Amino acid sequence: MTDLKDYAPLSEKVAALEAEGDILITAEDLDALAGPPDDLADCGDLIIDTNYTRHIGSAGTGGDRPFEIMDQSPGFITYVEPETLRRVGLWLLHLLFSGRHWAGLTLTHPLSRAKWLYVQINHVLPERGFLTSTGGFSYSAYEHWPQEVRRHPFADPAMSGVERVEPEDRPCFAYGWSTPDYNGRMDQRNADQIIMDLTPRGLVAMAALFFDIGHKTHGHDEVDMEPPHVGFAATHPRSIEARFWMPGSMGFYAETLDGITLPPWPEDRPQPPFD
Repeated sequence: MTDLKDYAPLSEKVAALEAEGDILITAEDLDALAGPPDDLADCGDLIIDTNYTRHIGSAGTGGDRPFEIMDQSPGFITYVEPETLRRVGLWLLHLLFSGRHWAGLTLTHPLSRAKWLYVQINHVLPERGFLTSTGGFSYSAYEHWPQEVRRHPFADPAMSGVERVEPEDRPCFAYGWSTPDYNGRMDQRNADQIIMDLTPRGLVAMAALFFDIGHKTHGHDEVDMEPPHVGFAATHPRSIEARFWMPGSMGFYAETLDGITLPPWPEDRPQPPFD
């Protein structure tokens, strides 16, 4: 059974990279540390809060109009420490090298509102005319060198500083429901799954970001990925929003995960009286 702790020796090497350093990560390296990825692996060091919606006001705010246009961007917030993200990045590469199309993490921390994080690899194959592919590409190694991380790392270079990913390879995040009765209702409160849909190049970009977030020179303690229609374009157009908060950021105010307190759902909060 896959255990993210098995990746610790290689994670230490990634964490020790200097600003101009590099490391070659091979399928053999990962196979020597952990067995091939299973359908599910336990992860107790990651909290996902699905109770997040960003509100964006436009026309009518502060003016003389008796209305306001308000957009909403639903999403999720991940509370995590850099070491865990590095191990998840190695797990992502292991998944790609294994030839599997999907795998997941069971989120065992009691505070996590999402109970599963699934990754699906979207192997886009070229099809031309009447020519149909019967096989796909296989991958066996990745060379990593640290890059600067900004708050919006997958946005256009003007915001991200470096071009980490092509627009067509940006991630797509989605809610999921393990209970069929909720599936299809877009019931955010009962969403207990987060699904990441990634192309192979998008997966590598995500793994590289997870490596770099905690880098001693290039790292950043908060990362946001907003959909293009209501934010800095960093995801697929139909994606929900994703935020990752590390210790020291505005949202990760505690010293450890166990000190985090998640906010109540809006309908559970005391409502002010309306005039």
